[in-house]
Amino acid sequence: MKREPTHQIHSVPPLKEQEDTMPATSDFVKKLYKMLEDHTFSHVVSWGPQGDCFVVKDMNEFTKSILPRMFKHSNFASFVRQLNKYDFHKVKTSDDAQFGEHSWTFRHPDFHADRRDALENIKRKVPAARKSLPSSSNGGHSGGRGTSSGSPIPGETSTAELATTDSLLASHSSLQAQNDNLFATNETLRNQVVRAEERIRVLERQYGDVLVEMVNFQKGMAQQDGLMQGLIQYFLGEGGECL
Repeated sequence: MKREPTHQIHSVPPLKEQEDTMPATSDFVKKLYKMLEDHTFSHVVSWGPQGDCFVVKDMNEFTKSILPRMFKHSNFASFVRQLNKYDFHKVKTSDDAQFGEHSWTFRHPDFHADRRDALENIKRKVPAARKSLPSSSNGGHSGGRGTSSGSPIPGETSTAELATTDSLLASHSSLQAQNDNLFATNETLRNQVVRAEERIRVLERQYGDVLVEMVNFQKGMAQQDGLMQGLIQYFLGEGGECL
């Protein structure tokens, strides 16, 4: 009698083992994909409507809350540079209006919501221009000179683009800091106005109390004046009778 092979039933692997079953790619790409699978982050960062890009909807909240949790730092410029190193590009889409003018959309041809298997195609770019530096410094053939001439490599983010991104992020951070300072100043002024209004109301009540006291005082003085006039008339009348 032929013995049937037995099959061992495995339990659902824990989260760490699930991460190990992902296609062979860098930890950065794995964390990026896991971050977008976490729906608790969707109000800050999520896949685009078509699943072929991802959108950072709130850069400040993303920098403050999600970067430290997923990537152990809180530097958005560093995050963008890391994306560029893996050939992700910031793009403009028709959905920018939906997520706001300050949203950031990034795309890679092999980074899709429903194509986990394609993650292994996402590799860190190698700066090919550096390989030809020795030959060009020794006066090599024209091919070496052409590579080291500084012409951009197709698909690679240039230093100028990275510098522009850093400059935009620095400007945004500066404007955000100024906005925070203006907000704090406005709050201080608003509190001062509230306190001034309270003091004015107190002074108005005190002024009303003083007016009431003055009126009562005048009434008292009038009564006293009438009493004195009566007494004078009385004594004058008594004196006349005595005479």
